Amino acid sequence: HEGGASCKKMNVLVACLVALGCFVGLSQAGKSDLKACKYTADDGTVYDLSPLISKEDVGYFWNQTVWDTSSNQYTNTDFSNKVNLSFQLQFCRNLSKVAVPGVTCATSPSPAYMFSTTSKDATECTSTGSLDVATFEENPFKDGVYLDYYNGDAVSHIVRYETRIYFVCDASVTITGPVFEHMKDSSALHFHVSTKYACKT
Repeated sequence: HEGGASCKKMNVLVACLVALGCFVGLSQAGKSDLKACKYTADDGTVYDLSPLISKEDVGYFWNQTVWDTSSNQYTNTDFSNKVNLSFQLQFCRNLSKVAVPGVTCATSPSPAYMFSTTSKDATECTSTGSLDVATFEENPFKDGVYLDYYNGDAVSHIVRYETRIYFVCDASVTITGPVFEHMKDSSALHFHVSTKYACKT
């Protein structure tokens, strides 16, 4: 009986190890190479986004009118309170220069900044992600990839800003965007980029 019990325990242990191995294998599906700005999907498709890295020291910088749906929940869909924001992004690199003259960003360097106007008409700079905590993943609809920057400035004592840039396949353009789409859960900023470099070849 002791031998049978030992075998049963051994079988359970082996089954657990196999399950763990499968889980690890799944969790490592796809490969991000931020330095090369490439992502290799689990089907072997290689997305090379390096041609989209801006050669400008301010990266991609633009102003955009958005709508505040409530408590800084921003969206690009017409709602109630109109707000003017500025965004500054770089892909797979930190920004080498703050685009707004005279403004100092507390978190520097960073690949993503949001600029807003305070009640005293001062410009506030917020880092919305870190290159040190970044990864590529395939888009949910398999129409490209997205780049996620985590660990931006603090929203609260437990939540920090995050930037997610969706690169969506459009074989007809080198790049259109970036365009701000919306903010999820008051902390995650979503952007859209149309580009031929997000298409499977």
